[in-house]
Amino acid sequence: MVLVGAYLPGYKAGGPIRSIANLMEALGAEFDFRIVTLDRDHQAKAAYPGVIRNQWVRVGQADVIYLRPGIRGFLSTYALLRSVDGNTVLYVNSFFARRFSMLPMFMRWLKLCRPRSVVLAPRGEFSLGARRLHPMRKRLYIGIARRVGLYQGVIWHASSEFEVEDIRRQFPEATQVEVAEVIPGGDARNRIERVSEVVTASDLTYISSPPRRHPPKRAGQLRAVFVARCSRMKNLSGALRMLVGISGDVSFDIYGPKEDLEYWKECQRLIAVLPPNIRVRYEGEIEHKEVARVFAEHEVFLLPTLGENFGHVISEALTSGCPVVISDQTPWRNLEAEGIGWDIPLSETERFQTVLQQCVDGDDEWFTALSKRAMDYAAKRASAPEMIDANRKLFERAFAWPNAR
Repeated sequence: MVLVGAYLPGYKAGGPIRSIANLMEALGAEFDFRIVTLDRDHQAKAAYPGVIRNQWVRVGQADVIYLRPGIRGFLSTYALLRSVDGNTVLYVNSFFARRFSMLPMFMRWLKLCRPRSVVLAPRGEFSLGARRLHPMRKRLYIGIARRVGLYQGVIWHASSEFEVEDIRRQFPEATQVEVAEVIPGGDARNRIERVSEVVTASDLTYISSPPRRHPPKRAGQLRAVFVARCSRMKNLSGALRMLVGISGDVSFDIYGPKEDLEYWKECQRLIAVLPPNIRVRYEGEIEHKEVARVFAEHEVFLLPTLGENFGHVISEALTSGCPVVISDQTPWRNLEAEGIGWDIPLSETERFQTVLQQCVDGDDEWFTALSKRAMDYAAKRASAPEMIDANRKLFERAFAWPNAR
């Protein structure tokens, strides 16, 4: 049973939707997945057109039930969790979501929900950048959770080794422990103490269509793009500040929902004082099926994010042959050595500006080589069978996990 706040046909929640959809595509024929989600997209006021609520429907390789927000939907979620038994693994895709994470964990703690095991993917919520948002509230909840053992016996799903470190900073006890147990009248044998374990399984990516041809790149010009939610976590304001002082003819297109209106006003003030050679356009929200087209129309993806547990949009940019200029707060590292982009510490603003100026000055021959390497890199990563196998073993491990409750 997969618990996630938004799912297909939604797209505004970004990475988590793609993570689950790709997982269903890869393993849906091997496991019986049931997805519990809301009847609308992330922060949307209206439900999906024609959605069937409170009834299991087939979506791709999984059964999905769409629930209302509010108290009625909350009670429906509670009822579904009460029906969970020892043959079911709960796959929770958030740490701080009240309905789809806190509720099942408290129900499990109170023995009102008795799954075989719980696999919990924090989805980047423990990264340094994420923890800086509402820090007091998050520290309080983590402190209470650790004190009462709310997450004892959980299998943590990390999408990268960096996220392993993030999880263990918050839950140092999150590791498997082997203990020798002496049975009276018998021999010593090994048992697994019912503590937590961190398992690394990278999110899956797919290349659904051949990449489009990019327009010619002219030296002295740059078409840059930002494709993400307009939120502090994605650091659009940082991207706008990095454009200050760049010479040449630069266009910067912004695609994504205005998740935080106060933050968007802050970004608008930054846009208003940019020099005339930097042209910024807000292009609104974009459905996932249009993302490849957008990246094919641009020459660099600028995303100085405060943190990503995976970064599906980075994968999609590379797949489309659009080199990336990103922060070092994602699993996508050593990009310059691969010749497909740059991952730069957020503290090195001048380094971001130097790289962006290099992108402005580059000609079509330079860009074409960079773009081809990006596509080749993304294709090789998407076809790696060990990534699918790591996710398969994650759930096999979950079914073999001793029931901690």
